Amino acid sequence: MNPAVTIKNEKTEKNEQTLIEKITRHISLSLDDPGDYQPLELLGKALSSQIRLKILYLLKHQSLNIVELAKELQIPVSSTAFHINLLEEAGLITAEMLPGIRGSQKVCSSRAEDIKISINNSPPQTPARSFSVDMPIGNYFDFKIHPTCGMVNETSYIESCDDVRAFYSPNRVSAQLIWFQKGFIEYRFPNHFLIDSKPSYISFSLELCSEAPGYRDIWPSDITFYLNDIELLTYTSPGDFGGRHGKLTPAWWTDGNTQFGLLKTIGLDKKGVSLDGVLKTESINIDAFDLALNPYISFKIAIKKNWPGGQFQRMLRILSWRLTTLWRNFLII
Repeated sequence: MNPAVTIKNEKTEKNEQTLIEKITRHISLSLDDPGDYQPLELLGKALSSQIRLKILYLLKHQSLNIVELAKELQIPVSSTAFHINLLEEAGLITAEMLPGIRGSQKVCSSRAEDIKISINNSPPQTPARSFSVDMPIGNYFDFKIHPTCGMVNETSYIESCDDVRAFYSPNRVSAQLIWFQKGFIEYRFPNHFLIDSKPSYISFSLELCSEAPGYRDIWPSDITFYLNDIELLTYTSPGDFGGRHGKLTPAWWTDGNTQFGLLKTIGLDKKGVSLDGVLKTESINIDAFDLALNPYISFKIAIKKNWPGGQFQRMLRILSWRLTTLWRNFLII
């Protein structure tokens, strides 16, 4: 193997020296970097003496040997040498042995031009961005249900009860209460805000209860939720709640019918699927979904088993279906 040969001319060596000076004359340290802790400790110790501060001042515009510094400071040469060593360890000055009149002498020169210490230069936390969509419960996209079923709005029943054909009525968009015995109903939410973005959290909030004849506080019903046709979880509603007239319930809706439900939130993030903030399963998380793949996000509510049917509703004139997506700014390009 031929030996490696490096040839430098005078200009190259001068450029390298300039680069070294440019790097070492500007001290920049940060508390966010554990590797800077020792240099910070040495720097703090070097600057903790008025004598050493005066040495830095004397070396601002000239180089001096230790004897000359000792004379200026009016302290012993041995003490001056001690202070010089601390300043040199901290990278604030350079000290080199040069030939003098009576042998060698230690000449000191200023090295650092400025010092920057970052106490907290971590990137600021970007505020979370959220998008929400309120979906009227009558604005469903698809359904396949079986009686008992029906819809009501603020003033009356929509078409007729226990007739699946009523669910095709254009008046369905005014529905504030929907019920059915089994089957599913699907909502499709827009996802235009997900272009080139990947959400970290998505949730659906709705008020729901079981479906029973009239109402029955104890009437368990299994209600299953799907996101883009993938099953998320099954929630067991404890009953169908009534017996007292709701504050916002229309006067024509009798006390013998359902009056209110329970507000439930189904969430999905990197940890898994949650119900009302409590993690229920880790077998599926938001990374399993490409929510921007289709021009919509599908959310389906279904009654699968032969339990009493499911009934879900919006609190009259106030509560509606809600889809919320959340992600960090830096994920949006």
